[in-house]
Amino acid sequence: MAFPSVTPNVLGNDSLAAFDTIVIGSGAGGSAVARTLAVAGQKVLVLEAGPNYFPGLDVPDAMPVPLFSNDELKLQVRSFIQQDPLIEPRSFRASVAAGARTFVGDVNGLPRTVGGAAVHADMKYPRFRETDFKLGTLLGAIPGASFADWPVDYATLERFYVEIEHKVGVQGPDAASDDPFAPAKSKPYPMPPGLPMLANTLLADGARKQGYHPFAYPTAVASRPYRGRPACVECGFCSGYGCPTNAKGAPAVTLLRDALLTKNVQLRSGAVVTRLVKSATGTAVRAVEYIDAAGATQTATADRVVLAASAVETARLALLSEVGNSSGQVGANLMFHFQTQVVGVLRDRVHGHRGRSVTMGFSDFRGTPGDPDHPLGGIIELATNADLIGEAKNYALQLGKTGPLLTRLLEQSPLRDKLVAMIMQAEDAPQVTNRVDLDPALTDVYGRPAARVTYASHVFETSAREFYVPKMLAILESAGAQFGLVAPIDAPSASRHVMGTMRMGPDAATSVCDPRGQLHDLGNVWCADGGLFPTSSGFNPTLTLQALALWVGANIAAPGNPTSVLEES
Repeated sequence: MAFPSVTPNVLGNDSLAAFDTIVIGSGAGGSAVARTLAVAGQKVLVLEAGPNYFPGLDVPDAMPVPLFSNDELKLQVRSFIQQDPLIEPRSFRASVAAGARTFVGDVNGLPRTVGGAAVHADMKYPRFRETDFKLGTLLGAIPGASFADWPVDYATLERFYVEIEHKVGVQGPDAASDDPFAPAKSKPYPMPPGLPMLANTLLADGARKQGYHPFAYPTAVASRPYRGRPACVECGFCSGYGCPTNAKGAPAVTLLRDALLTKNVQLRSGAVVTRLVKSATGTAVRAVEYIDAAGATQTATADRVVLAASAVETARLALLSEVGNSSGQVGANLMFHFQTQVVGVLRDRVHGHRGRSVTMGFSDFRGTPGDPDHPLGGIIELATNADLIGEAKNYALQLGKTGPLLTRLLEQSPLRDKLVAMIMQAEDAPQVTNRVDLDPALTDVYGRPAARVTYASHVFETSAREFYVPKMLAILESAGAQFGLVAPIDAPSASRHVMGTMRMGPDAATSVCDPRGQLHDLGNVWCADGGLFPTSSGFNPTLTLQALALWVGANIAAPGNPTSVLEES
């Protein structure tokens, strides 16, 4: 047995040659499924399109030394881990009437790396609320929208939430009273909250003056040593950066590493999956074709396949392979979180470069389904800005300032060290017309049709923005901001919270996957990423995505008794 791997571009047990399951994607969903199946004894092949920036990830007695640092140029300018839109573009249009495309480039691209998109996330991990799983019933029919109930409810997923929170290590409020809107929890967070940022504390004080209920934001970042990972040093480079110390509970150093250490998993990086090969009957997938790191076309086989490449890429792969789409719903109901940002500038420095970018938030603006006095918005992140080079670029390029004036602006730092912000992660109404399909003329470097995003906002979310923006600006004023402005993030949406496209549900005519994540059309293919979401909720999606992927993996490993695979009592 060759473990850890000595083969280039392979992690885990490189002697494995036959597999029970192929998992496409090593991110939040893929890592959860791979770990679950591997612990249950299955042999798992993980195919990851991106390279590995975690040397030694499969070494048992030492954590990896990631190839990350507090480097704005590498991560934010040179796209160290980001999908390159020059060679793997996506196209965008707001409607079919707009033509084939109106924009080509970075359309909600996600990092391509072992560990997936969560490598660059700041790991905000709130749970969805009980009502978020029943919006089809609670809201009723809304013209132009396609709200639907989830086929699993909060009570079903609650223990799966607990399992993920403890496996990845979540810090959070130590008292339920901190957030009066929080759902019931059967087990507390494994770690207490870390230090709050000054900017967050000032905004929280302003929110309390307005009658709201700020709390320590649940975050999968170690506030004390946890499962071999050190406590966070609050370096300020969390959102948009890989963690250089492994304090962040990103999938690579948590669930994926666990999976690799079982010796039941082999991960091949630089493996770009190009096609699912159907059986003669068309009711199953008999092989997966991919281009390996050397550029050669390879084929892998297993009893089953799990799609976990992200809501956009999973739908694109299904469309390229012409599988799973008898309902016509593959790619439909694409959702992002409808993000609204308000920004204020304070008189005094708030040291925005010290901390995890978001340490506090409140959920008063999530609202109540069907209540016009409390429309469905989303959780509010209390935030700031830590990027010095980004600030300098904004002054130099957008304001046209050079020389002594640029120097003075950098010294005073009004857009970094005096800036505070609030971001609302609001519900995005699902619409059948918002979808991913294949661009008829645009291809990537491999010659495959590019993913085309058709997306326009619904009055459901735009009216919620209009309702809550004045309240957000009032909080800024209460916090002492001199100036306040609204910076909406619209189409093409800059949100990296990508959901829908492979909707789960009991009816094969209106959904792609069944309540366990298995494709209705295919007897041996499952989905385990954000594509499964019937609705977006108003909370950061990664924790729920992982809990749902764990649910999918548990139903594969233990059909009829999925909770039997859980390790947290």
